[in-house]
Amino acid sequence: MKQFSKLQRQIFAITTTLALITIVIISVCIASLLYTQGIDNAESVLRNKNRSVTTLIDGYVAPLRKAVEYTGSSASGVDHSRFREQETQEKILSLFEVLQNTIPNIHYIFSGYENGALLINDYTPPAGFNAVIRPWYQAAITSHPLISDGIPYQDINSKKWLVSFGKTLLDGDNNIVGVISIDAGMDAIVKALAIRDEKYPTIYNFVMDTEGKILIHPDETLPDTLHQEIFSHIPEKMNASGSLSYDDGDQKKLAHFNRIDELGWIVVTEVNLSDVRQPILETITSTLLMIVLGSLFTTWLMSYILSRHLILPLKKLQNRVQEITEGKDELDKYVFPNNEIGKISEAIEKLTEKALIQKNIELKDTNALLSTISHTDQLTSIANRRKMMEVLHAEVSRFQRKHRPFSVLMFDIDHFKRVNDTFGHEVGDQVLIELAQVVKATIRNTDTLGRWGGEEFVIVCPNTDQKMALNIAEKIFSAIHSYTFPLQGNVTVSLGLSEFTAKHSLESILVEVDQKMYRAKQAGRNQIQFR
Repeated sequence: MKQFSKLQRQIFAITTTLALITIVIISVCIASLLYTQGIDNAESVLRNKNRSVTTLIDGYVAPLRKAVEYTGSSASGVDHSRFREQETQEKILSLFEVLQNTIPNIHYIFSGYENGALLINDYTPPAGFNAVIRPWYQAAITSHPLISDGIPYQDINSKKWLVSFGKTLLDGDNNIVGVISIDAGMDAIVKALAIRDEKYPTIYNFVMDTEGKILIHPDETLPDTLHQEIFSHIPEKMNASGSLSYDDGDQKKLAHFNRIDELGWIVVTEVNLSDVRQPILETITSTLLMIVLGSLFTTWLMSYILSRHLILPLKKLQNRVQEITEGKDELDKYVFPNNEIGKISEAIEKLTEKALIQKNIELKDTNALLSTISHTDQLTSIANRRKMMEVLHAEVSRFQRKHRPFSVLMFDIDHFKRVNDTFGHEVGDQVLIELAQVVKATIRNTDTLGRWGGEEFVIVCPNTDQKMALNIAEKIFSAIHSYTFPLQGNVTVSLGLSEFTAKHSLESILVEVDQKMYRAKQAGRNQIQFR
């Protein structure tokens, strides 16, 4: 995998950071906008549905109220002040029948009078019935001269919810003689209230009075109960309609209300706020995801384009400078772009090429010299102890990988201290130099001779078992015995040798060969110990 340069990473990090900051700012603005817009849309849906239900109720109730108004007026041709007369009662009942047949929503139409009498078709009041004390009668008296508010009640026989509208009946002197009332079924209203919305499944409608008492609700168990939670949030009567939110203890609600002053009703449409937020959050999530992906893609594309047109020439210049520094020939010359970066790059390349090449050659020579000095004994010009440790490590590793044998020889000049004491250190140093040359000339090219320390030397013999190593040791003894050293007679050495085996480690082979060399000294010097 290609590694990104530091500059590429910096450009990528900067552009990505700026993109993320921009994304966060845009996301907050868009999320806020979408949320506000979503709530506004939900309120618009509630408002439209509420208006639709209110219009339906107005249209449903209007004929009933007109029928009440008509029946109690002189235009109906009935004089209700003469309600005690049989002929008048027949006219009233006949008018009731006509209205029931004309307006299908009418469930009952009846009139009550100041003497407690009741006129109604197909119904016989129970004994002791007194119309004056009935709620519908009292409501009409209280609302005089207007039509009473719609008063829902549950029919004692059918258990259906009905709504009652009443108006006072007057004689010629405008004295109240009774009340005309119409009861209508609320099935159509309840059905309209129960219509659900596909987008907001929890949306529903209900009607309550000006004291917060639920009058009409799709749930048949709720009418005639108080809804204090929402009622406490509805503004004063001066607001004919409006939106609000409240908490009913289980859910946060968003609602819209509309007053029907003629009926004393408040139509409410509400929905669970979580039901509104869910599509908003989904829209926000999908929108922000597209923005994030689009922004990051654009940022990474911009970063890539910048890398190709800005960073690539600089990287090529860097590589070219490195080639020049290392003294390599350029095989495939990169053509720099024809812009400021390209011109600067070519100028730098031409300016530094010769100087860098010369500097690189000098540096290589210096490094080679340093490497030689660090691995060579300064006196004898053979490998020093550090170099011998590297050779030993390499042979141990080769043995572990390929099981190739090798042997280690360690020898020490006998009575070397006498040479220094008798002839001086300069002669001693010359003995060490000439001894190293004699041994190096005797061993094989594959063997490595090194000065271990003082007058001790080590030889590492690759691909050599103990028998072959013993043969090499004998040749070394022979060469040393036949060589004439300066200012004194023969020089002798004590030598120990061992073959490296699987039971050995680097440390143990060195200890073992050292012990064998000292055994050779203890046994009289000038000999080889290999067992």
